[in-house]
Amino acid sequence: MKILGMLQPGAGIGVFIVAVSLILPQPFLLGGDFARGEIIDPVICEHDINQSYALYLPTAYQPGRRWPVMYCFDPGGKGSIPVGLFKEGAEKYGCILVGSNNSRNGPWEIILQASRAIWRDTHARLAIDGQRIYSAGFSGGARAACGLGKMLSIKLSGVIACGGGLPAWLEPRDIVDVSWFGTVGLHDFNYQEMQELEFRLRRQGSPCLLRIFQGRHSWPPLKLALEGIAWLYEQAADPGVDPR
Repeated sequence: MKILGMLQPGAGIGVFIVAVSLILPQPFLLGGDFARGEIIDPVICEHDINQSYALYLPTAYQPGRRWPVMYCFDPGGKGSIPVGLFKEGAEKYGCILVGSNNSRNGPWEIILQASRAIWRDTHARLAIDGQRIYSAGFSGGARAACGLGKMLSIKLSGVIACGGGLPAWLEPRDIVDVSWFGTVGLHDFNYQEMQELEFRLRRQGSPCLLRIFQGRHSWPPLKLALEGIAWLYEQAADPGVDPR
């Protein structure tokens, strides 16, 4: 990278800007001027270069209005997996997707640090609707997604929990007002847990829906990912809807 060599005597400031833009990685774009309609991975957190995430902005995204956001948690720390799974629904309904590359199954302190990092960075760089905060996760990532509201002391509107229930430190009453969409494979070892959680949520009057698919312990098929986002948006429009 030889910036000085690119600037010959007499070169104007325009040449300098072009030269810098050619070497500036997209994750560090000033003002968060990211591409729309494609997955950007990684986006490096400006305040902590050890934290990053996968990002999807719908093609209609403009910073002049505020947009719903869904924070996604993969148990292996691969943020692009859930972002790729949910991007079709996010494009259709107009939702920002953020998938942490640091949160993974393991100590909660690591998950908390990752959650704080992506929250801080996205709120600094993107136009986010604070009344429409969603989360999604699989396995241990589902537990992180369910616990995001309590971890960050924020109001969570809805969650898509795939193959995993609540963390040990969270009770159903803690998410009584959160719209909960669950998915689980018929042969998933967490199948019974998910059934019981939906029962407890429904009994306390929480908006909830559990979908079962043929499979084992995995992220759900695309069809259910689309249904999950659609259902959360229905709940936002009419909280009294009974999905059954």
